[in-house]
Amino acid sequence: MYTVDDLIPHRDRMKIVNDIIEVDDAHCITQSFATSLWPLCNGKQINSIIIVELVAQTASAFVGWQKRNMTKTGGEGVIVGIKKAVLAVPFIPVGSRLRTSCRMLVNLHDQYAEFEGEVHDDRTSYGHVHLQTFSVRAMMSDKNDPVP
Repeated sequence: MYTVDDLIPHRDRMKIVNDIIEVDDAHCITQSFATSLWPLCNGKQINSIIIVELVAQTASAFVGWQKRNMTKTGGEGVIVGIKKAVLAVPFIPVGSRLRTSCRMLVNLHDQYAEFEGEVHDDRTSYGHVHLQTFSVRAMMSDKNDPVP
């Protein structure tokens, strides 16, 4: 089993996913511990827009796992767009243990994908997010620019 660091590029304060709970060809579930070091935190609570990043990092772990299993390489950079976000609460309390579930809805040749995810704890559903991702590599190579 891979660690979070094996599957996502995020580090330091921007890495808000702590553990991979479950991952397979259909979905990924991660666990996170909300701390006062997270972005968007005022010391006691975190703005719920962080739910978008939790789903994005879980999607990144899912894609990273797929790529490592198929090609033995990690993921690559993507541009993320929010198609829809329903935030059920304005804030998440520091100290919350969160689970994020994510599944891929669409994958067009690894150039464009859509993901659906939900963030919750044992009692509360914090929100539901529908993301779209665009491959930076594919966008660069379409313009005949060197691919980083």
